[in-house]
Amino acid sequence: MYLLGYDLELPGPIDRLSSRHPSVSWAAHPLGPRWVIRCTGPAEAVREVAALGPSVGGPAPGTSSASFLYTPRPTERALLREIGDAGATLVPPLVWSEGRLGVRFVTRAGGPPTAWRARHPDARLLVKRRVEPGALFDVLDRPTEWPPALTPRQAEVLLGAVEAGYYELPRRASVGPIAQRLGIARSTAEEHLRAAESTLIRAIAPLVAARHRRSEDGAGEADLEYYARFSAELDLYVQLALRDEEITEVRLSRSRPRGTGAPSHPYLRRILRHLATGSDDLRDLPVALDVPPFSRKVLDEVRRIPPGSTRTYGEIAELIGEAGAARAVGNAVASNPAVVVIPCHRVVPAAGGVGQYSAGGGPETKRRLLEKERAGAPGHARPRSGRTGG
Repeated sequence: MYLLGYDLELPGPIDRLSSRHPSVSWAAHPLGPRWVIRCTGPAEAVREVAALGPSVGGPAPGTSSASFLYTPRPTERALLREIGDAGATLVPPLVWSEGRLGVRFVTRAGGPPTAWRARHPDARLLVKRRVEPGALFDVLDRPTEWPPALTPRQAEVLLGAVEAGYYELPRRASVGPIAQRLGIARSTAEEHLRAAESTLIRAIAPLVAARHRRSEDGAGEADLEYYARFSAELDLYVQLALRDEEITEVRLSRSRPRGTGAPSHPYLRRILRHLATGSDDLRDLPVALDVPPFSRKVLDEVRRIPPGSTRTYGEIAELIGEAGAARAVGNAVASNPAVVVIPCHRVVPAAGGVGQYSAGGGPETKRRLLEKERAGAPGHARPRSGRTGG
């Protein structure tokens, strides 16, 4: 494999500001639909250029750097797509200086594809070196200042809490044993933990806001595509949300979703065919879910349940190595953002019945789904009954 680095022009707001402020350098880290950009230079210039997006940190009085969220423009998104389409992997950050962009990527080829080179005839090769697969992490040699640094003790306590399961659902550790393991007082551990949490939460809050609210120009949802069709089998609308051809959400609702005038999509047709026949296995559809680690483990296991079969909440807990966490499994299943594709309707209570269902139509929808799948896959286990729901 090869590490390639190029210097090129890339039209856009950062390109223009970088030309106007040659003393300011920029380092951009792609983070889903947004980039986190750290700019460094004279304080006055940094304050001006940081107006491109919501602040993540700074500039504080007397400092000469700031971090902010940025919505990449079409030319900038296109560059990342070109790298991905060529089978290469971007090595962050992207670095602007004096109106030029420095970009690095790892590729199996000894140079960029002809098409990429044709789109950027001004690109100058900065680095080309062979990289052994086992040394790939060594190419990540540029430090990032985001998220903000913690003190050594704050980092030690925070990482100790993570490793001990303090942030798991259900919580598997308290502060006392963590403090004892680190050889410090409980009150001291609590103080450092609160400080670390406060620092990180304040840093991440703008990212949460950017993901969950629509900005003035609609950029928060601009990269999502929505499709909706009516299912006669369920008497419900099925809404599908995609980002970069990966499913981020599947909803069932009684009323027609707003803003879904787009034509149908092959994934949605597959889902509707499954609802009509109960026989299609949707496990090959790509999903990209924004859920906590415990929920991801649960939903990954739920997705392994084939049509016509069921598992209890307790069985799922045991399969993921969390025996006794049936209630937490139920909570994770209830918050499933992509119903049907991730078949949480196949998770049932041990006591009998189909249990609850958080999607449109409630338990009646869950019962219809299970009956249709049993008809489409005869001989599989019948669902058991109970109280806890998906």
